[in-house]
Amino acid sequence: MEIKEKIGFLIKLQEKDVILDGLRAKAAEIPAKIEEEKSRILNFKTETEEKKKGLIRLQLSKKEKELELETKEGQIRKHSSELNTIKSNDTYKSLLTEIDNCKRDKNALENGILDVMEDMEKESLVIKENEKLLKGKESECAAAIALMEAELKKVQDEAAVLEAERAEYVKSLPNELLSRYDYIRESRQGSAVVPVEGENCGGCQMVLRPQIINEVCKNQEIITCDSCSRILFKK
Repeated sequence: MEIKEKIGFLIKLQEKDVILDGLRAKAAEIPAKIEEEKSRILNFKTETEEKKKGLIRLQLSKKEKELELETKEGQIRKHSSELNTIKSNDTYKSLLTEIDNCKRDKNALENGILDVMEDMEKESLVIKENEKLLKGKESECAAAIALMEAELKKVQDEAAVLEAERAEYVKSLPNELLSRYDYIRESRQGSAVVPVEGENCGGCQMVLRPQIINEVCKNQEIITCDSCSRILFKK
């Protein structure tokens, strides 16, 4: 195989590899996007569950206040009945003060219960709205993931076909040249074969020595750039 033909093979191989790189990059991105979509729904579910836990805490708080209220009402009844048996004026006044304190506590508890009930109503509305939104979001998420999974399969299938074509194609190249091409391409971010552009390397844009340019034009051997080691060819 002549040098010009080898260069031609490398150029076509690089074109295939560039497409393969794009497919592989795309295939690598899609799983992360799928996980991101799942996380979005999970976060919304977690938020809704936290709201439910908050509602339970409010319910417990209401129950505790109701129990305290029952206790205070019991104390008021007890102290009120005791008034009829008290003979000491000082004790009587002290008991009245205690009853007044219990009544203030009772009023505070009743107001607290009303506040908690108001908060519970608000939280219940938020939870209902979130659950309604969640159904829609889950449907959207499932559809989006299905599209991405279909896209991933399509990209993987295309890459598999191209990889098979590449494996067959490289059989025409000498192993030493293929290894050299693969090494340069890996070290130079996917670009191993570049054209001479005027007096410059088409890869690193460094000025080439006149002798290098002449040797490239002769097509008698594989010539590389002194600066970046990429394989050069003349259009």
